[in-house]
Parts: sequence; C-alpha cells; structure tokens
Amino acid sequence: MHRPGLVFACLFVTAGWSQAASPNPDDLAISPDIQVKSRALVRQLGSEDFAEREDAEKQLAQLGRLARPALNAGAASSPDPEIRFRCNQLISRATDLDRKARLDTFLADTKGEYEHDLPAWNQFRATVGTQWAFFGYAVVSDRALEVAARRVFTELVSSHANRRLMLAVDGSRVELSDLVVWRRQELYTLRYANEDGGEARDPSLEDVTTLLFAESLVGSSYISGRRTSISSLMSGSGFTTVARATDEKGKVYRGVAIAWLNSRNEAREMYQALSIATSLDLPEQACGLAARMLTTPAISPVWRTRGVSYLAANGAKKHIPLLDYAMTDAFPVYSIPRPVLNEGDPETAYTIQVRDLALSVAILLAEQKLEDYGFTDRYGGSSVSRQSYSYTRHYFPDDATRKAAFAKWEKWRKANPLE
Repeated sequence: MHRPGLVFACLFVTAGWSQAASPNPDDLAISPDIQVKSRALVRQLGSEDFAEREDAEKQLAQLGRLARPALNAGAASSPDPEIRFRCNQLISRATDLDRKARLDTFLADTKGEYEHDLPAWNQFRATVGTQWAFFGYAVVSDRALEVAARRVFTELVSSHANRRLMLAVDGSRVELSDLVVWRRQELYTLRYANEDGGEARDPSLEDVTTLLFAESLVGSSYISGRRTSISSLMSGSGFTTVARATDEKGKVYRGVAIAWLNSRNEAREMYQALSIATSLDLPEQACGLAARMLTTPAISPVWRTRGVSYLAANGAKKHIPLLDYAMTDAFPVYSIPRPVLNEGDPETAYTIQVRDLALSVAILLAEQKLEDYGFTDRYGGSSVSRQSYSYTRHYFPDDATRKAAFAKWEKWRKANPLE
C-alpha cells in the first residue's frame, strides 16, 4: 500500500537529526555562487550530450535543497521539455530536504529568538491564536502562549509519523487530505488491532493533536464514506483532559480543538463534533455547530433535532444571529398529519420548515413566547420552556400566519440589534 509522505518521512529517521543545525534561519540562505552554479547545471540538463545531462542531474541531486530555486525555475519556465522533465524529477526531494533544514533550524532555536519561514509552525501558531499579522509580520504576540505553542509543536514533530503530517500542510490540499484519511484510519486500526490478533494501543496525545490540526486545514467532507470515529481516538489519548486545563499549554490544545470544530462541514462529523464540543466545555463552538446543522444539505432529521434542541436549551440571546441564515431556508423537515376538513382538500399535513425551527428557537432565546408569533402547539399546552422544546411540536397553521410571524420577527430584530 502506498503511504503518502513515506519517502519524506524517511529523511527524519536518524536519531539526533536536529542537533547540529544553526538556530538562525538566515544561515539557510543560498550563496550567490551556488545559485549561479545550480542555474548553469539546470541549463546543462538540456545538453545534446547524454553524459553531460546525466552529470548535471547527479550534481543537482547532490546540491539537494540548495538547487531548489533553480529547479523550480527550470520546471516552470524552461522552453526545453527535457529540462522541465528532469527538474520535475528532482524537485520533490529538494523540497523535502528544504523542509527538513527549516525544521532543524526551528528546533535548534530553543529560546525562540528568531522568526522562521516554516509553514507548519506559522500555521500552527496562527491556529492556536498566538499572534495577529499585518502584511505577514507579527504585530501582537502573547509571549507566554507562544512559548507554550512552541513547546507543543516540538512535541508533535518528535515522531516521524506526526512530523510528515505536520509538514504536509504547506503542500497540496489533495495530498494533505489523503494523508489525513490514511492517518486517521491507521490510528483507529492500531487502537483496535487486538481484533485482528495484534497488539493494540491507544494513540498518544501527540498523535491525536497532530491529526486534529491537520484535519482542521482540510475540512471534513473528505471523510465521507470512510468514517472512523475521532471520538474513540480522543478518549484514550488524554486530549480532553489537557484541552480543559487552564494553563498556557491547555490554551494551545484548546485552540487546536476549536479550529477542528469550526472546520467540520459534513453532517456526520458535525453531529459527532457537537458531542466533542460539549465534552470540552466549548459552548460557543457547540452553538455554532448546532446552528450550522440546521441548514447542512442532506443532514438527517435526527441530527437536526440534536442541533436545534441543543441551541434552544444552551444558547443565549447573543447566539440569535447564528440563526439568521436558516431563516431563509424553506426546506421541509417534518410533517404533522391533520384531518381533511373538506372533501377534495389536498392539504393533509402541516409542514414544519427549517426556517420555522430557526424562528422558534430564536424566539425562545429572545425570551419571548411562541404563541405570540402564531405558532400552534399540537398538544395544546401552555408556553414551552427552552429545555422542553421539541422540533416536532410547534407549527404554523397556514402560510399567512408564517408570513406574519417572520414580519413581526424582522421588526423585533431591527429594534434589537445583536451583532
């Protein structure tokens, strides 16, 4: 089986691979002499003499990452197809070596004295909220949080399996998605290996954190049809405990969790993520997920029920704007049978639409009464509480009542801005 990034991972298997690196990223600069030499060798790849072409390719391979700019230029702009082909053959290894060198330099900078052009680190730092950037430059930084983020990042890249996943974030999203799917399945299989007679083990905290970080960058729609539960992986890793901690490292892990929760965009993953957000005590993310579950295409009524029930019971007035988008969705989600009043009457059911659910929850969050907006309670009860709200219970008897209800709500929203 082909494993994405396996060749790249092999570059890191030697123990103590970062010990000799300089901590200063300026030391990675390519000298003018080497740049001139590598450009000349790229041109030589197009020589009419086969031996000269082979010799140039060998020397470029020996230059490794130092030849990368010349190889990129040759692959992108040379009019000679032979040069383009040979450059493309060499670029992958040169790029991997360049990533390794940048990571070595980062890890050698144990005091955090330098800014590093390491996409994996820059993305991770931004994900956990340690800095705000202006035209690519950090202008505000929480130093204590950044130190904790650096420590966690270093722990994540301490194993070559997690390292190749971390460093794949600056490559193709398609390749990263494939690697994420493979890694989740690998960890899941490892945890349940005893079912096949093998030795099982729980994934480590670093395994799960790396996976969540990588998954946050590609969304969750890629997981469709290949669903192994992330919850089962988290349960044995200790992630929930550390993400609930109040120290600086806890904030880092919580930042990864929040990025992952916010990236869920597939029905089943969102349903699982709502439980995870609740277990991590992240009500804002849970409310956001619950609101999105209302309008996600093809989501089942059961999952919609969980979303609206959670938001009704746990939301607050400040969460009402989360429902604005759903207020325009007329998709039917439930029907309440009704008796035929007149022979030939085609209306045999009251239809509850997505926008009806959004409005009813919003009214409850605004501490108003559903009956004041024309909702009918199929059980004829009194005003419903937020905890007892059910999406199968309240409906509009006709379109005119629905139209009047939304007009009344729009008037209230204009008089009560919440954004």
